[in-house]
Amino acid sequence: MSTDRARGRPLLTLLRVLFALAILAWVGSRLPWADELTFRTSTGEELLVAGHIEGDWKAEVVRFHADEPAELDPRWPLGAREPAARGEAITARRRAEADPEGFDWHPGMPRAFRDMAPGGLVLAQVLFLAAILTIVTRWWRLLALAGCPTSWWNALRLTFLGLFFNNVMPGATGGDLVKGVMVAKENPGRGAEALVTVLADRVFGLLALAVLALLVVLAAHEVEEFAALRRYLLYGLGAVALGLVLYASKGLRRRVGLSALVDRIPVGAKLRSLDRAALAYLKQPGAMLGAFAFSCLNHLMVTFGAVTLGGALGVPASQVSLVEWFVVVPVANLVSAVPLAPGGWGVGELAFAGLFKMVGASPALGVAVSVTFRLSQLGLSLIGGAFLLFPGSRSELRDARRQD
Repeated sequence: MSTDRARGRPLLTLLRVLFALAILAWVGSRLPWADELTFRTSTGEELLVAGHIEGDWKAEVVRFHADEPAELDPRWPLGAREPAARGEAITARRRAEADPEGFDWHPGMPRAFRDMAPGGLVLAQVLFLAAILTIVTRWWRLLALAGCPTSWWNALRLTFLGLFFNNVMPGATGGDLVKGVMVAKENPGRGAEALVTVLADRVFGLLALAVLALLVVLAAHEVEEFAALRRYLLYGLGAVALGLVLYASKGLRRRVGLSALVDRIPVGAKLRSLDRAALAYLKQPGAMLGAFAFSCLNHLMVTFGAVTLGGALGVPASQVSLVEWFVVVPVANLVSAVPLAPGGWGVGELAFAGLFKMVGASPALGVAVSVTFRLSQLGLSLIGGAFLLFPGSRSELRDARRQD
């Protein structure tokens, strides 16, 4: 690793952390920190007042104490204006989805976390852990296909080490690099193949996210809010599919001079090795389909885990349906995968808030789901720290840093 690159890395890491903090601060400034009561008028207008909910906010009927002064807009019903003017609680029944007017309410961020159901949180962790095990199995199969065989247990160990350096210690040493270098050390002479398995593992995961979101968006064609998402996902997946076809085409590669270009650049030999390893995967459609299937299973478990978190936090099913969850979670995770901030912090919260608002749900609950999901990933990634205590792990890590 060059000296200039070594000096630049801490600055880049600091900038990414500051970027994540800036987005989190901006999102936080736009969220309700107090409970809110809303009333939808017959003309579709949303009236809002801040205060606090007495008792369980997840009930169908609540008592709401408006903040002082409580001079409500005349468009509020008399049954809300009179008690608010006397400083008494407003009794509100939640509006049914089909009703043109009525009450609704949203908890502030502190209440959303305070009232989380612990059983749902535990079940979500089980689903997230199962999702990680599908990633382990996918990469284990890709390694065998690339001629870099290892045990499933070792793939588990390296995967958790990668998660540890991606989520717990971002910027020190990339988790994907840790996985690639460590498995390459076990398979001398096949470093390119080992690194390509890590890249392929990541690509299959992102492709499955996009395809899953697109399929659900296409199935829910009557949902107008998904029209823009449908278009962007179609364009993006179309571009990726075209790129893969063009990349795998021998005739086109010769026509555009891709191989000759690789030969001329200083690191051409390394790129040729990576290129050959990547093409080897494209020539095994059955193996690619299997890896894609594991990716879909992974995202199904992650989405159901997020649904479980939403239930624990009190996200009403009337606000976010199961179909909408299967759009919100993959799209938010796609956005979070853009390496702008460590662990997707800030970016993911912004995505969840925006998508929840798009489907007519509380952005505050969307952020609560995102933060809890990211903390769950952080907690599970700490398992990788325990693997650092295994014999030889620290020396492997030193090798990874030297080759970065």
